[in-house]
Amino acid sequence: MNKIILFLFAFLLFPICDSFGGYQTELGDDLFIFVQSTIRNSDGTLIAYLESTKFTDLNRLRLESFLDTEASRGGDPIIILDGQNYQVIRRVQSSSFDSDGLVASTILSYKIDGKQTALARFAHDGYPVQSGDTLKSMWTFIRPVS
Repeated sequence: MNKIILFLFAFLLFPICDSFGGYQTELGDDLFIFVQSTIRNSDGTLIAYLESTKFTDLNRLRLESFLDTEASRGGDPIIILDGQNYQVIRRVQSSSFDSDGLVASTILSYKIDGKQTALARFAHDGYPVQSGDTLKSMWTFIRPVS
């Protein structure tokens, strides 16, 4: 009984999402992130569709640098919500699988100094893939601008 009480007390003090680095983004935050992933087989048939605003890993410093670089290319719209200007940056990452397996996370990565660097990770229950399947992830970032 004491172990259960201790566990519940520890759970209340240290919520699981904080202790494991979980981040829930919401519109109006300094940075809102929304990812939509579609997985299709080699015939183009939809295998899985996933979406989230919750991430288990965010490399905020590198992500902000990435977004600044992407925004400098131009073409990203500015919208007004409740009198505040927001920049909407959408980017798509695509890949194909060359072997069978199970994928349990969607990762946004970017080449920095010649090395792929993870910027954000959305962990999920996973989906099976076979050679020839494709993944397309649309990342939407909304951040306030002046």
